[in-house]
Amino acid sequence: MKFSFALPMISDSTDSCSELTGDDPYLLCCKNEIVGTPSPLTLKKASARASGMTALLSPTGELMHTRLEDLGLDDSFSELNEKISETVISCAEGLPVGGVVFENDRIKEEYGKSVFESAYFDHLEKITVLKDAGVSFILLQNFDKLWDMRAGVLAAKAADMPVFVLMTVDEDGKTEGDADYVAALITLQALGADAFGIHCKNGSECTARLIKRIFPHAEIPLICADDFSSYSDDKIALLAENGTSVWIDTSEAPDKNKLDLIKRLGSKFDEGSEKDSYAAATFREAFFLPENIELSEPVPCGYDMSDELIDLDDSSCNAIYLILKSTDDAANIALNAEMSYLPFVVHASDPTTLEAALRY
Repeated sequence: MKFSFALPMISDSTDSCSELTGDDPYLLCCKNEIVGTPSPLTLKKASARASGMTALLSPTGELMHTRLEDLGLDDSFSELNEKISETVISCAEGLPVGGVVFENDRIKEEYGKSVFESAYFDHLEKITVLKDAGVSFILLQNFDKLWDMRAGVLAAKAADMPVFVLMTVDEDGKTEGDADYVAALITLQALGADAFGIHCKNGSECTARLIKRIFPHAEIPLICADDFSSYSDDKIALLAENGTSVWIDTSEAPDKNKLDLIKRLGSKFDEGSEKDSYAAATFREAFFLPENIELSEPVPCGYDMSDELIDLDDSSCNAIYLILKSTDDAANIALNAEMSYLPFVVHASDPTTLEAALRY
């Protein structure tokens, strides 16, 4: 796919408003950051631009309905997200600005149509506000669950916005919600994500190892987020060699020499490269299937399919074959999906039913 921005892209971090103001992250961010001249936010962004960043991020992730409701500011949801983004855009001098979206913490359940659709429309609401404010792309960050990342990517695509996904993972590439980063890459790039990457909690060696592992399967630019001022030149070169094209520098004081090195190293992203066409994923793991996929016998869809799905884990098939006759069948797949470690192949004669299965 074609990437909309020059590579390598180097962005500043997604500082929260509390880090910028040293006090209440919402009242001060939403008031002082908007009306103060100069404000901590404008000073921070001007400094990032001067250090050599090629993109900036707007700290809108924490401006969520649930948190604003606690402060009696929910009626100002759109206004606050817009004004923070407009403030950053005014500092950018033409650089692309990303609007940050965090996982929606008022969506608690993980199964069923209403939950997924609720998450999708919540993300769509915020992404539309950020788009109207003038941001250039959306960054999904602090998401633990793959189903919610999917909802965020689909919402960004519906709003016709480029969307990046940044996962915070442990040394095994897992989020706290047990989502696997290889599975997330395969799923989200198929849905239309424009860039994907990680912030590894275990340091630079872990980051380089995990990035190297997914580079052969990436059809979109890869993101690394870390304090690059603490990296040696060799470690930065290793990340670039292993496919990092988008860099989010979380350092308090960016090192201009490190940013210049990143620019000289360039980008390994090749829009025309061919990747593994037989990759599939659940939220827990990725599957690299042979060309000859061995399907199970058709499994009848029902409210409780758990026994049938569990039994197939010990069979010779490497994919479960499901024939869908209605959107109820699609919802039942979602309810039972965790009962098997195998990927599903779904067959539906009705496009609406097929779309429902893919969404759920």
